[in-house]
Amino acid sequence: MTQTKLRSATTLDFPFIHKIASRTANLEFIEDSPDAVLQAFIDDTDAALVIWEHDDVPAGFALFNELDHPYSQAELRRLALDQTDKGYGQQFLKDLICFGFESLNKDRVWLDVAPHNARAIRTYQKAGFQQDKTATSVWHRPDGVSVDLLVFNCVQSVWTQEDQRSA
Repeated sequence: MTQTKLRSATTLDFPFIHKIASRTANLEFIEDSPDAVLQAFIDDTDAALVIWEHDDVPAGFALFNELDHPYSQAELRRLALDQTDKGYGQQFLKDLICFGFESLNKDRVWLDVAPHNARAIRTYQKAGFQQDKTATSVWHRPDGVSVDLLVFNCVQSVWTQEDQRSA
């Protein structure tokens, strides 16, 4: 039986994060931040940089922001898996959502995604995220192109009901 868990990132995880974030396929969607920025995320009470482990081996990472938000919500950013062809996506998202609801005690977890990232959109929808709105020309890719973002959210009361039905 496979085991998964989330844990707080440390400086020892920075090479792993850089390895994933700097891949050509990921550069269009996430940033590869310098170590000082990653350390700032670790030190910031308004953020949680986490490592997802599959059978005790680092397999992905994610960043939660807005932890101090007054309306019990958190933004999920920069989530990425080390290997995208292993079928880990749904468990990764389920663990992230549970972390947001249970460990961070949030009622809503939201994220945004570029409209042309069809694979991610399907994965988010399958995990229980629902599209909320479109934010026009709000993100500037590393190549300087301005793109729209689709905003998806997952609300604890709705997700918990759906999760229990599928169990």
